Amino acid sequence: MQMFDIETLISQAYNTLDYWFWAPVLSWIGLYFWFFRVSYPRYLRKLVNKGVKWAIMPKWKGYWLPLDILFTLLMALFSAVPAIWAIQKWLDFPWYYGFAVSPFFLLLGVVFCHSAKRKAARLYQSAYFYEYRRVRYESEVKGIFRSENDVQNHTVWSFTKKLKNAEAHGRLWKYINAMAKTKKIPPDVLAQTMI
Repeated sequence: MQMFDIETLISQAYNTLDYWFWAPVLSWIGLYFWFFRVSYPRYLRKLVNKGVKWAIMPKWKGYWLPLDILFTLLMALFSAVPAIWAIQKWLDFPWYYGFAVSPFFLLLGVVFCHSAKRKAARLYQSAYFYEYRRVRYESEVKGIFRSENDVQNHTVWSFTKKLKNAEAHGRLWKYINAMAKTKKIPPDVLAQTMI
């Protein structure tokens, strides 16, 4: 029976490391889109708890939270593998020194996480303020000049209603992107009459 030598296994893994070095690096792109499309409701929940009016919570199943945390940690650890390769290949240190540099890659994962979640929150915020301008424009064109609280309450109501409808039909992201990036922003009627 043949015994496995750990040094032989490490040297074989080292020889193949050049080929699979790029897999973790490319996984950062997938990790960014995971944060942007799946994990952002956790950030929106924090904003809702802080009292931000434009932060609307989409439907998010309770089992997503542990899956989100587990997937994030696994992908961050998997993306730290290039550190091991870089330390051994370029600096001629033993391979286990790469684990000392791995927290840098985990920190890079945290930066990706925050930037993706903030980008999703900015899209929601832009969509909300588009709806705010639309609600204000409709009331001013009809000659109904509402107080700021009435406009905000009507905006939150209509924004929530539209997002829930879009989410029920499976087109939430398409709707948010369309609202946030539209060029058809209603004009401010009061600003036009004051000129």
